[in-house]
Amino acid sequence: MLRTSTRRRFAIAAFALGLAPRLAAAADLNADLKALVAAADKEGNVNLSWSQSTLGGSQGAELLRDGVNKVFGSHIKVTFTPGQEMARIANQLVIEKGAKQPASVDIYLGAAAQLAPLAATDLFEPVEWAKYLPGRVDAKNVETGGKFLRVTTGLSGVTYNTALAPSTPTSLRDFLKPEWKGKIATTAYAASFDVLLANDMWGRDKIIDYMRELNAQVAGLIRCGDGERIATGEFAALVMDCTGQDSLVWRERGAPMDQAIPADAAQLRYYYVAVPTNARNPAAAKLVSLFLETPEGQKIAYDTWKADLHTYAGAHISKQIADNEAKGTVFKEITIDWWRAHPEIDANKGEFVKILSSRN
Repeated sequence: MLRTSTRRRFAIAAFALGLAPRLAAAADLNADLKALVAAADKEGNVNLSWSQSTLGGSQGAELLRDGVNKVFGSHIKVTFTPGQEMARIANQLVIEKGAKQPASVDIYLGAAAQLAPLAATDLFEPVEWAKYLPGRVDAKNVETGGKFLRVTTGLSGVTYNTALAPSTPTSLRDFLKPEWKGKIATTAYAASFDVLLANDMWGRDKIIDYMRELNAQVAGLIRCGDGERIATGEFAALVMDCTGQDSLVWRERGAPMDQAIPADAAQLRYYYVAVPTNARNPAAAKLVSLFLETPEGQKIAYDTWKADLHTYAGAHISKQIADNEAKGTVFKEITIDWWRAHPEIDANKGEFVKILSSRN
């Protein structure tokens, strides 16, 4: 159940959406976008599923519905089902495709870790996104021949409780110090550590040795999105998080939360949307995906999830990137193509799970 303050923030976001300058009046849409709106209206619905901590969950889905229809002049409905982890939803799509069944979701939302293994398959439709919103969507938003559209930027790091942290962390090595022992959590799936397996990052041997040492410090395993467990003091830190949205969400609620970007593991990641080739409502899916690229859509993404795309002017996350770069931090940009160029990641990340499952 969401707190009253959270509901109020969503209501404010919805109100602000009505006042914000429109990207384009429905009459000003180009021919391709008008045709897409007509096709989406004919379908009438779009099926969405992700966790309740992503894009505002069910209440965020209502904002997306209202925003799409207001900006594009469409009349589609949204059916939202709270979902599991991104990897599990991707697996479900693979199963449905193999069984020649319609996809259970019309839009898949995921990161490079989930999408890179699927990039060479026919699971997702290549889309000419730029033709619908020229001047807004261009080559820097799109990857893998149009299959994947970037919607937000995420910075991987460490989410921590500033009131409980024995020191301000600046590197992953900090968490091997005695004062952190028994105070930290990590994820069972070793979120954000996988990238460090790459040969142009830490490499297998170095990061495996580190994970063995870290495992002795860890007090428990949680999920990304379990920020409440850091906010309430059950753990002093999550090492590493998926991205830093949780710290911002809980800090707004008054919790002593922050995210540290370890200088030795700084990563700039993206979340993408993709339309399954067996989607029930492909036109509506494309329209909602395009809406997330508009100023109104980016505002909803930030208001509900504290994430937007740093390549757009005025993006909130740009300041966080700039502040860290001013300290000398160098980010590794994690794209789908980068992930595909590093097969050593998927070949070795199972070792992380073995290490973490060996905890006493």
